[in-house]
Amino acid sequence: MTQLTQLQLQHFRNCTQAQCELAPGLNLFVGDNAAGKTSLIEALWLLATGRSFRTSQNQHLIQHDQPQCTVFAAIASSHQSTQKHRLGLQKSAAQTLLRVDGETVQSQAQMAAFLPLQLLTPESHRLLEEGPKARRQFMDWGCFYQTPEFIQLWRQQRKILKQRNHALKKRLPKAQIQLWDPQLVDTSLRIDEIRQAYLQELTPYLVTFCQALMPEIQEEVACQYRSGWPKNTPDLLALMEQNFARDMQVGHTQYGAHRADIRFKFGNQEAIHTLSRGQQKLFVCALLLAQASLHEKITREPVIMLIDDLPAELDETHRLKLLGLLQMLNIQHLVTSTSESLIPILNSDTSRLWRIEHGHVALYPLK
Repeated sequence: MTQLTQLQLQHFRNCTQAQCELAPGLNLFVGDNAAGKTSLIEALWLLATGRSFRTSQNQHLIQHDQPQCTVFAAIASSHQSTQKHRLGLQKSAAQTLLRVDGETVQSQAQMAAFLPLQLLTPESHRLLEEGPKARRQFMDWGCFYQTPEFIQLWRQQRKILKQRNHALKKRLPKAQIQLWDPQLVDTSLRIDEIRQAYLQELTPYLVTFCQALMPEIQEEVACQYRSGWPKNTPDLLALMEQNFARDMQVGHTQYGAHRADIRFKFGNQEAIHTLSRGQQKLFVCALLLAQASLHEKITREPVIMLIDDLPAELDETHRLKLLGLLQMLNIQHLVTSTSESLIPILNSDTSRLWRIEHGHVALYPLK
């Protein structure tokens, strides 16, 4: 279920009302800075994930002097045109309502299942620079779509971890705190198994796209997975017992799936140390394309790629190469830019151009 056919916004940031009938390939949104281009990308990301990549404050998403904002998308299967769904989100400062085909749903995962989005922004290279949370999110995105039971395990692990950490901070009796340990270990081990299997499948695709986008790098990329506890630990439950005093001291659980990470290496060097800033951006593109290819293999549906300010990400040569790969992989992509001349239109039959001024969106003919 992976082609956006329609997008509507109401009172979202500076956009009072907008409606777009989207093309199956490139949808290029052009406008000056602060015109509202990124808001379109942000609204879709909010619909799929429940969060903005720009702010954690709901009131910043809602147009000034309005009580709420609305995001609506119509989607269709890329293989079965009769298989369609309508997704909606209504957000006020106090609450968020989610709807699928007019019915209220309680879980953001139900929305995400219909809308597999990938996001590339001028900050995406931070995936390599910052802490492990972003890399876990990258990995878990793929696990969510590859393994149906993953989301339930992930929720269980988070709930158990929250309870155990609360007990540690309250300094409850040891026996009471350790009641959570067997469940935490069980969910961590099962999540760990799913993550390792996913990265093993992903790596060959990543190697391919790194070679396509960065042929100058001779060494082959490798994904070095870290479980969230010391390597070759024979008994995670025993390890938690041994480190209980330290957990009490710091007030949180040191070992478990919540501490997992990935390190990307070229030869013996970590990517963050060996790649230039430009190469880091290309590497993130390779990661997303690898995920997209594996996703289609598993689900038989392509992803949708959101790319904010592509010219800020890549030079002309690599922009052309990335757009060519997206077209080859049959990935619908929404791209923003300050100028249409910076984005080559590779197939006018599957592309549309939109101009944005002061939050107003208008369709323009392709040159």
